[in-house]
Amino acid sequence: MSSTMQAAVAGVAAASDPMGVGPAGLSGGDAQRPAGQNGGVIARPELPDNAETLFRAVAAVADALYVADAAGRIAFLNPAAVKILGYAGEGELLGRPSHETIHYLRPDGSPFPAAQCPLLRPRLTGETLHLEQDWFVRKDGTQVAVSYSSAPVDLTGGRGAVVAFRDISDRLRLGEVQASRARIAKAADDARRTIERDLHDGAQQQFVAVAMRLESARRLIEDAPADAARLVATAHADLREAIAELRRLAHGIHPAELPKRGLIAALRTLARRSATPVEVKATDVGRLHPEIEATAYYIAAEATTNAVRHASAGHVEIALARTSDALQLTVTDDGVGGAAFGGGTGLQGLRDRADAAGGRLTLVSPAGGPTVLTADLPIPGPPAARR
Repeated sequence: MSSTMQAAVAGVAAASDPMGVGPAGLSGGDAQRPAGQNGGVIARPELPDNAETLFRAVAAVADALYVADAAGRIAFLNPAAVKILGYAGEGELLGRPSHETIHYLRPDGSPFPAAQCPLLRPRLTGETLHLEQDWFVRKDGTQVAVSYSSAPVDLTGGRGAVVAFRDISDRLRLGEVQASRARIAKAADDARRTIERDLHDGAQQQFVAVAMRLESARRLIEDAPADAARLVATAHADLREAIAELRRLAHGIHPAELPKRGLIAALRTLARRSATPVEVKATDVGRLHPEIEATAYYIAAEATTNAVRHASAGHVEIALARTSDALQLTVTDDGVGGAAFGGGTGLQGLRDRADAAGGRLTLVSPAGGPTVLTADLPIPGPPAARR
């Protein structure tokens, strides 16, 4: 038997009654207990011949497993548990208090009092708990999302708990991606309806007015050519306004400078057209993948709009920096601060855009400002040929 197994067996022995050891290390008394009353009894020191096989099986299971003794100290871990918690070996964890080692923080980073912790409650109540989502603290202080079950187990020093848990980070990320895609789809539908409304209420009405004036001019051109000429001039002016309105709408959908001249040129046009002073700071980042250029542009554009509309900003700075494998976009404003993802400010939509491109969006916005929004976007493959 390995040293790890021997330590586990020596430190985690079965409870008090003196009956002999039955199959798989269970005593005769244990075998007679009703199901669910003692769902995980660990073997006595006088182990049967198949004990090493049992412990090897426990060590090999895919799910992580650890045992806490009656005092709440970690008494056994299998390799899966050690790996998920980020430790080099079980020796770093054995004998340490379970709560203060792996469960002392809430997901938001605030302290989690031991008195409120349900993880080892089965030691006290004898119940079995199942939790679909919680967070354990790893060795490096980061948190890992887990689902777990915790059941009572009789040990030499009293009732402890055996905890089986699983890393659900990938499952949560998949859920976040699906939710993000749903929000992006909804945002696209909302944008389409806005464009339809703007076309109906704006350019379409202007084109209808132009058509009516030209029809009136056609009727007057022989009998009242001067009046017809005035109508044609008015129609011409209306037509120019309608074209300008279409250009404005088209720029909102996709700025012409972006595919033609690149991201920096498009951002400088954005800054020039802004009613609030916007400064663009960027060295030549070259041409990037169209998806990355579009994502960076729309994040900058929406962040600038938010700064003016929601934060009363008087100045906005857009900075671009490029490494070999990523583009970093930083938008800083001198507004009132206090921005947060959600709350109808459009920031969640920006985070969804960054996530969809494989990037990450971070926000620092203390009350009173300044607000700093940073998008780190990966550059897939070699940059576009145009420079």
